[in-house]
Amino acid sequence: MLWAAIFLPQLALDGVLRRHPAPERPLALITGPRRHRTLFAVNAAAAAAGLRPGLGLPAAHALLPHFECHAHDPREETRLQQLLAAWAYRYSSLVCLEARDVVLLEVKASLGLFGPWPRFERRLREDLAELGFRHHVALAPTPLGACVLAIARDGALALDRPQLERALAPVPLAAARLSPADVQALGRMGVRRLRELHALPRAGLARRFGPALPQHLERLLGERVEPRECYRPPDRFTAHLEFNYEVEHHPPLWFPLKRMLGDLGTYLARRDGGVQRFALDLLHAGRAPTRLPIGLLAPSRDAAQLFELCRLRLEQVVLPAPVRGLRLTAHELPAFVPATRDLFASRTSELQAWSTLRERLRARLGDAALWQLQPHPDPRPEQACRVVLQLAREPPSLALPPRPAWLLATPIPWREEARQILAGPERIESGWWDGEDMRRDYYVIETRHGQRAWVFRPAGAADGPWMLHGWFA
Repeated sequence: MLWAAIFLPQLALDGVLRRHPAPERPLALITGPRRHRTLFAVNAAAAAAGLRPGLGLPAAHALLPHFECHAHDPREETRLQQLLAAWAYRYSSLVCLEARDVVLLEVKASLGLFGPWPRFERRLREDLAELGFRHHVALAPTPLGACVLAIARDGALALDRPQLERALAPVPLAAARLSPADVQALGRMGVRRLRELHALPRAGLARRFGPALPQHLERLLGERVEPRECYRPPDRFTAHLEFNYEVEHHPPLWFPLKRMLGDLGTYLARRDGGVQRFALDLLHAGRAPTRLPIGLLAPSRDAAQLFELCRLRLEQVVLPAPVRGLRLTAHELPAFVPATRDLFASRTSELQAWSTLRERLRARLGDAALWQLQPHPDPRPEQACRVVLQLAREPPSLALPPRPAWLLATPIPWREEARQILAGPERIESGWWDGEDMRRDYYVIETRHGQRAWVFRPAGAADGPWMLHGWFA
């Protein structure tokens, strides 16, 4: 097996920066009790001004009076890790989570599909950069070995046991996922790197530090089987975002909403599904949320299309109070069916364009704004179609003889002679059950002007006046 480890050195901070409209400004995450707030993480602009994790909030303000603060929420880290696990599930069916900052995926079986490791690695990095997460990537034959290599050195590569031992040798113990107490005790013995730790007898380590330390080394090198719980994508998607300020107009909501819907699109693409119903809640202080239900005629996972629909719907809502946060919930996640399944289809872009236009019209004009004709299983021409709301999919076509594109509301007499009878007679005899009984023989004729008309006579009549009922295109 080959395990790719993705180490996320600033997951909590990236969770804020990726939805921030100006991530280049000084920003810090704070933690701790109200009277003793400290900095948990800082971005590059804040670090350049002298701020660092662990610094007290008053001291930070003394160094940099104006910087943006966000409370650190461990639950948000868990949500982001779940999002990345759903993303990694696209590339491997074996995805595991390591603590709060590492995502592991088994890639040996995936290399045949996505290409050799350099190409696969480049694809992973491009996706992570687009999602907005800083990362280190490493490859190793054991999950713990890949995890340690990703923490110690970005881009590390080990394809077998000897390469793994050589790659792990210079790794500091602080990056080897050992307990802080063991790292400190080993440091007092002069052991600071894994090569020095591997040189010590395992039995002596077990007597002095207990069995956990030798077992950890065995898991690093694959000498001990390490059962892991694999990730399984959930059947619903939720995203929650709170602001440090009040939003009273629509435009400031577009950027965070676009990022949330981008996460939804990523989640749906990775689980090979779509969304047809979801809800956007506008959170207010001291009052119930404003719920905005969004419905589509067909499942979709295009983040740009979902954002456009939400924006159009949201523009029609009068904000009853300042918005303090957003919550996105999607429960109905049906299977996604592409617009075409033909490998050589030439009209895919046209079908997608119509789907997008249809949803935009519904969002702008209302759900009941679009109507269409639906075939009805009644042989009488006046009853053969029904006007219904826009359908998600085209109804199955009925096997009928030729029918005119233009059907007259009421038949009228036809006094001209038929130049040629093209089809017929087609007898339609129906309607006895509802009082609109009819017995007619229909013909397709060509007029002297070259037009094609749909005419009829009473059933069984060999001659007599024609009645015009429609025109063919």
